[in-house]
Amino acid sequence: SNSNFNTLLTADKKIVAFVGTTKNGTSFVVNNTAEMLASMGIETAILDMTKTKNAYYIYTKNEESLRDTARNCMVNLQNGIAEGIKVNKNLTVYTEMPGEEKEYEIETILATLVNRYSAILIDTDFDTTPEIFARVQEIYLVQTMDVLTIQPLTAFLRNLKSKDILKPEKLKIVVNKSQKVRSLNIKTLIGGMSCYNSPDMTY
Repeated sequence: SNSNFNTLLTADKKIVAFVGTTKNGTSFVVNNTAEMLASMGIETAILDMTKTKNAYYIYTKNEESLRDTARNCMVNLQNGIAEGIKVNKNLTVYTEMPGEEKEYEIETILATLVNRYSAILIDTDFDTTPEIFARVQEIYLVQTMDVLTIQPLTAFLRNLKSKDILKPEKLKIVVNKSQKVRSLNIKTLIGGMSCYNSPDMTY
């Protein structure tokens, strides 16, 4: 089954997941990366697999027709139909109303997306089904250099490892923080993370 899915992942296809602690800006990174890829002419899809369903509120724009599309798009994906919220020529969003999540056949949904799009960006959280992380090519860990958010992320990665899902070569890190520094090396980075919550932070 997994090998069947992998045959769809040709050289011109990319399917990745973004995950981070709440308020780390994971959805912000996903949405802006998707907009950038779409502006470059790349057929892009956002798949919202978070509990909060931020994409639902952002992309339905309080319009009934878009809410109807969101209501049906996940079921359609499972039936092999790629009909989501069309943001622009090259960007489509797949989400659903919070609280209406169902059990989906993940491989079918991902296969439908991979057949239709070149780049699939999956917005996830720590409650997202682990199968997503097993299927994607890369997992981007979104961090803000806040030491308090490292522990839950570490626990999440440990959980994936215990399920034999975590492949270290898939992991990438996004530091979603703007900070003025003269230079950025490992010592400065670790120092900043360790004292970020301190009032007298110097980095």
